[in-house]
Amino acid sequence: MRFAVIVSATALMLAAWSNDAAFAAENLSADASLEAVINHERRDGNRGRDEWRNPLDTLSFFGIEPDMTIVEVFPGNGGWYSQILTPLTAEQGRLIGATYPESLFRQLFSTWDEAAAERTGADIAQMGRYLSVEGVESAQPIVGYAIDDIPDRENGQADAVLYFRAMHHLFRFDEPIIDTALSETYDVLAPGGVVGVVQHRAPEDADPEFASGNNGYLKQSDVVAAFERAGFVFEEASEINANPNDSADSFVWRLPPTTTDNPDTQAIGESDRMTLRFRKP
Repeated sequence: MRFAVIVSATALMLAAWSNDAAFAAENLSADASLEAVINHERRDGNRGRDEWRNPLDTLSFFGIEPDMTIVEVFPGNGGWYSQILTPLTAEQGRLIGATYPESLFRQLFSTWDEAAAERTGADIAQMGRYLSVEGVESAQPIVGYAIDDIPDRENGQADAVLYFRAMHHLFRFDEPIIDTALSETYDVLAPGGVVGVVQHRAPEDADPEFASGNNGYLKQSDVVAAFERAGFVFEEASEINANPNDSADSFVWRLPPTTTDNPDTQAIGESDRMTLRFRKP
């Protein structure tokens, strides 16, 4: 009888230890600090771009925290930054994907069909799938909207809106939608909310036609002016993502990661980029 009691007690102790260990392991694997998420092994396939995109310094400059509600603009399908933002916000925060309206996509692509929409992550009903990360379960569902039509129920809900190399298309074509997009951005942010911008940068003395967005590059002064028109305060610029090897005088998509078979452009690396932080008063 005494042996049975000892065995039972030991079994209970082992079970308790196992539960505690599992709980500890779960919490360890779910560590959502910015540095832990960026250094997690799930990012091994994306880490080659860190040299040019500097995710830890960039997101720290924007003040991004795990408990924020974050809007990522034009994240794409399985986007590079989404692989950081989804696990970062999974437990305490919330992630929203905001894509371009269909009218803009139809100007960008000669053929616009379901396959193109899937490839670019344009179906807002599928945003949760586009931004999903294997092994990560978000406490709040990931939703999607068009950047020119975010519903009023989201007004004042976001802590941060992030534009990663996503602004040039908003400046393009006969009827640019940059002002509409930034008006929606202003509305969705809570007072004091931040906008982070990383964008291919044209020289300030570039021809306006070249720096219109058609080549992927924009002048920093034009980006700042657009945000100030929308009511934002320009807080600070950083050279975190600068690349002096990029002359920024040609088509941005000549560079990696779009073009990977040209030794000359491979030697340049990714584009020279402005990194800007704005605040909603």
